[in-house]
Amino acid sequence: MNDQTLELWLERLMSGDQEAMEAIYQMTRKKVYGTVAVLIRRKEDVDDIVSEIYYQLWRSLPAYDRSRPFHFWLNGIMIRQVNNWRRQIWRRFRLLEKNDRLGEKPHAEMPDEAWIETESQKEIQHAINRLPYKLRIVVIYRFYYDYTYDQIGELLQIPQGTVKSRVHLALKQLRKRFDTKLDGEAYRHVYLKKN
Repeated sequence: MNDQTLELWLERLMSGDQEAMEAIYQMTRKKVYGTVAVLIRRKEDVDDIVSEIYYQLWRSLPAYDRSRPFHFWLNGIMIRQVNNWRRQIWRRFRLLEKNDRLGEKPHAEMPDEAWIETESQKEIQHAINRLPYKLRIVVIYRFYYDYTYDQIGELLQIPQGTVKSRVHLALKQLRKRFDTKLDGEAYRHVYLKKN
């Protein structure tokens, strides 16, 4: 995706052009769907969350600071919506728990346009999906989006040291799972294939 083209569409959207929203959606949807699918374990919820992300994008556009990268801003919206969804799920779970009606544990799946192509990528994807949310999200933003520790800390509103320790812990758990010493660069090539 060309950032200049995206900027032109953003400009048109800010001036009221409704076609611009569709163009922005087409330019960003694959990455948004992929990220949400990795962060959310129930595939059924991904479409609802993505719809809410684009609604919030449209609603928040007047507050968008044009001096900052659009994708970074969009990732902030994604994180807020995923966290809102997780809070809602937690509330529902607590209600079910009170009524002694526990549901089945959700299973992590990727959308049809998945990033996975080989068996080793599938194994790594499965291992990443099994990580706790706090570790999974830093791995995605560190190795798929290539964000710095500072950027991830800003997005998640946590200190840079916490980001580093979570990345370290996530890689440690993944190494333990595969009983090998893969580093972040290997994960980039094996799992997090860029578009």
